[in-house]
Amino acid sequence: MKPTITAYEYSYISQQLDALVSAYLSVNDKHMRRVVRDTTLERIKPLLPLDEPLVQEFLTRLQPDRLTRKAAAEIVPLLEPLVIPFPELTTKQLSKLFRKVKKLKQPEWATLNLHQLTYLGWNDGGNQKKYLVAPYQDRLIGIQGDLAPQVVKGVCSICHTIGNVSLFVSTTKRSGLGSYTRNGNYICRDSEQCNRQLTDPQGLADFITVVRPKK
Repeated sequence: MKPTITAYEYSYISQQLDALVSAYLSVNDKHMRRVVRDTTLERIKPLLPLDEPLVQEFLTRLQPDRLTRKAAAEIVPLLEPLVIPFPELTTKQLSKLFRKVKKLKQPEWATLNLHQLTYLGWNDGGNQKKYLVAPYQDRLIGIQGDLAPQVVKGVCSICHTIGNVSLFVSTTKRSGLGSYTRNGNYICRDSEQCNRQLTDPQGLADFITVVRPKK
């Protein structure tokens, strides 16, 4: 079994099922419920390796006319083995991505679901720092910045969802004269939640383009 689904596609499928359940709760007409279900299937089937037994089981359990929220929560994880996991990096590998950080706080790998991560992000509350590891031009890069302690309701620059965000400020350019550019973006304080909400990688790509270190 070869994983073929990306983490953001997995998030998209999960959100589509949430929307389907919400529609079932608000629509009484049986024909309309079937239309909503067929529309959902049209959206998610192109993302799935249809010849896989797990996918067939997932689609079969998606068929009931009244899918409950509990049932939806049980069938989405069926696809998890087909999701490409984020790589678990060693301490040495992480240190290479953050060469200028002398005492790098490590992410809590044991608590992370790597199948739900399009990028890796963790906070160092003691130093008011946030660290991100994200794909960029077919490789992983490390991004660090100051994370404001204030939490506000706003739109995240990465997942484009309204939630609890904080100002992330990064240094993006330095010169021999010591000048530099600092860019501020509001992003989800909780990167795991951000990943679960991320269904389009373009937001992450745009964010990286702005905040990545430039020589």
